[in-house]
Amino acid sequence: MTGTTHLTRLRTRMLATAYSNADFWARRWAFLTDQAVGALARRDPAAAETLAASLLAPEFLHDTQILGAAVEAGIDTSHWEERREKARAYAREAHELPPRFDPDTEARRIWASLFEHYKPIAAALAGYLRELPPTWQEDLFTPSPDSPVGRRPDPERPGPETAPYDVSWEDCPACLEAQDQCRYHAGVLAGMEYQRDLITTALTDHTAIDQLQQRHAEREASAAQTAAADTSIPATA
Repeated sequence: MTGTTHLTRLRTRMLATAYSNADFWARRWAFLTDQAVGALARRDPAAAETLAASLLAPEFLHDTQILGAAVEAGIDTSHWEERREKARAYAREAHELPPRFDPDTEARRIWASLFEHYKPIAAALAGYLRELPPTWQEDLFTPSPDSPVGRRPDPERPGPETAPYDVSWEDCPACLEAQDQCRYHAGVLAGMEYQRDLITTALTDHTAIDQLQQRHAEREASAAQTAAADTSIPATA
């Protein structure tokens, strides 16, 4: 793309990201940002070119720039520092834990989270543990050295997505811990994609449109027959 303008390079990158990125939010942000830059280019081409050049420049972004822009826009930033530290803390827990973390501490953390958010599951788990035979510890945790379990290496870090999924995707501890969408929000994305495909099919597929219209007519006819039958029944004294 030698010789192309900064605006063309930027829009090419954003539209390529919107088309090929696997993350739903990255695709959406890239596309909407491209539309905003395109609208600016139609209104003020020089300003759009300057903006594209600044976006493509590999310069470090300072906190003062971000906070200054927020203050200029009248945005309350009093909780931003706490939110950033929270995100960094989850990232450190997910990526900087030693390979051999303390099992007791991790067990208490998982149990507290389970008891706080999923009490029925915690109760069922406690009942299940009480019903185990007296030799359960030896049976489960003393495998033979020749078995696959005995040769299994210790994981370098605990598995992701141990936090509850009762918050928005922006503050979801499981997403932060996994450094990606957790299973819950990935499922939400899959549902949205499925719904979008259904809507697209209903709007563009002529066979599907005919079937929907036929089904709609059948339901209206059935509802009309039910209403007629209800009105024809004489009221009992």
